[in-house]
Amino acid sequence: MRNKNTVKQLQNYLLQVGAKLPKFGADGDLGGETKAAIDALEAPGYVKIALKEVGIYEVPGKLHSARVLEYHATTAGKYTEDEVSWCASFISWVMKQAGIDHGIKVPERAKEWSNFGYAVNEPSLGSIAVKSRVGGGHVCIVVGKRKDGKLLCVGGNQNNEVNISAYDKSVFESFRNYDKRQIALTTIDINTSTKITEA
Repeated sequence: MRNKNTVKQLQNYLLQVGAKLPKFGADGDLGGETKAAIDALEAPGYVKIALKEVGIYEVPGKLHSARVLEYHATTAGKYTEDEVSWCASFISWVMKQAGIDHGIKVPERAKEWSNFGYAVNEPSLGSIAVKSRVGGGHVCIVVGKRKDGKLLCVGGNQNNEVNISAYDKSVFESFRNYDKRQIALTTIDINTSTKITEA
């Protein structure tokens, strides 16, 4: 199950970065046309994998999202609930799908991702961004920037789902790159959440 409004947000992002959705447009369905548009992006493979997860969300109550539990299963955390913070587990899962040996010893801990790849001062498309929050940290992937300067980041456990959220650059303590080639961020005009819970 996916949040259709969040998928529409992704589709609007794709349209603004130059992708084509000629048949269905921003219809809230992450189907073949949207996946093909993601595949056509000039972006690292792991970014495309992350974007295809947009709209996945936690299941309230005693039930749990099977997909979020898949994210957790790529770590040593042995978590069996989607209420456990899962932003880092999401990044771990994405890297596994991309065939990237991330080398992070405790990948379920967000701040451990400050040891991924190599440090950069200015984020580019695909930079791993790490920040602090009350009770821990948060990790996500930079995929663009808004006209107001906020960074657009795809991540897990952002308002209890995988989505693209907007953050002030200043909140991040570390930007880490994997690819040696750096692709500049596209500036777009898109409404995304700036009131983000990550616990």
